[in-house]
Amino acid sequence: MNKNLVYISDLIFYKKSSKEILELLEKNKIENLELFIEPLDEEYTKKMIEILEKYQFKSVSFHGPFRKCNLADMTKDSWEKTLYSYEESLKLSKKYNPHFMVLHSNEGIPSHKIDEGLKNKISEKIDLLVKLGSKYDIDIVIENVGIGKNMVFSQKEYENLILKNNYKCLIDIGHAYLNRWNINELIRNLKNNILGFHFHNNNGLHDEHKPIFNGKFDYLPLVELIKIYTPGANIVLEYDFNENPEILFDDYNKLKELFN
Repeated sequence: MNKNLVYISDLIFYKKSSKEILELLEKNKIENLELFIEPLDEEYTKKMIEILEKYQFKSVSFHGPFRKCNLADMTKDSWEKTLYSYEESLKLSKKYNPHFMVLHSNEGIPSHKIDEGLKNKISEKIDLLVKLGSKYDIDIVIENVGIGKNMVFSQKEYENLILKNNYKCLIDIGHAYLNRWNINELIRNLKNNILGFHFHNNNGLHDEHKPIFNGKFDYLPLVELIKIYTPGANIVLEYDFNENPEILFDDYNKLKELFN
């Protein structure tokens, strides 16, 4: 049976120097990492490529551009930047044989109307980016994002998007919990398409990206569900950069034992 590998997200390192990051990785013997990749942020991208070149990971995945890319932005300039960002990201990441690249499904823009027209246009963009990924032999996994009024796709719409097109996906548990999705049902319905999960917790109101044992969602029952329905899916701890890295590393080791 396939084993669920535990990763950490480099989100926790966002404000740290490459030297600090390398020291933390080595000290805590981190084996698997998911890296944000942002070609339009040259300084940040240079820092993360340095990490990839200097540290030996067993496995990596990438989180595609999102800070300067939003599929809900329908301006021509925004889409051109997004296409450029993903093409460059795929070129850069190909060298490191990533498990996949994450794509937001996507969150709406505050004060902008979310209607069927917008959903259809976003769906078309998703399809183009999935096909772009296949050009580089990299799986694009569709993540559920958007909280409350900024949520573009409901749970049923998200499930239909994945199943109708046979897309690969990544389930962000913190986002699903905030939107009151039925997480057990979500995993059972999409089990054959799920390649990964983002784990983080919150107070039930805001997308805080807190440690998994510091919030309202109970992760322990979820571990058993994942073992049953999605063995082999990556588990990525995606904690905010304001959190204590030592808590992240402690949770990383706890999860490795739980998924062993």
